[in-house]
Amino acid sequence: MKRSLSGSNVGLAICMFLLSLAGACATTIRARSDFDRSHDFSGYRTFAWIDDDPMVAPSGSDVRVSPLNRRRIVEAIEKELRAKGFELTHDRAAADFVVAYTVGARDRIDADSYPVPYRGRWRWGGPYFGSDVDVDTYTEGTLAIDIFDGKSRQPVWHGWATRRVRESDAEQAAALIEEAVRRILADFPPQSVS
Repeated sequence: MKRSLSGSNVGLAICMFLLSLAGACATTIRARSDFDRSHDFSGYRTFAWIDDDPMVAPSGSDVRVSPLNRRRIVEAIEKELRAKGFELTHDRAAADFVVAYTVGARDRIDADSYPVPYRGRWRWGGPYFGSDVDVDTYTEGTLAIDIFDGKSRQPVWHGWATRRVRESDAEQAAALIEEAVRRILADFPPQSVS
């Protein structure tokens, strides 16, 4: 049996696809990284935490992260680095590299403007086209991981992930943290630059 979509069904299908795509994009974790291109990462075998509390926050910062999520972040980073073949050591002085992380959030605003025809009477030169503006305010969360060389104590790699924060995220915090850490560390260690 041959089926075809009528014009209204095609429009509905396209609308549903675009809505699902927009929904998927709105909740996507975006990760990026940067590193010292002159640094050689090939000798790295062991890592340690920068401090007993590896979460770094600027002085005067009002960042509040629950003890559960702090533990989840530490465990996710350790798990991902071990999966890459690195070994955790508790001797910071002997570690090839040390790790710290930062958590933050900021309010964001998206504004979209689009033309709207004025349906009043026609004037010389044609109809008037005004504009409507849609404004969306939301909170964007960031998890950043910093890696410092064990010998020089200088920063050599920085990765971060951002995502729109939703109230329902608390229910799936462990999974979101693991996914963010996986995406952040996907390119660590970086391939040597020649």
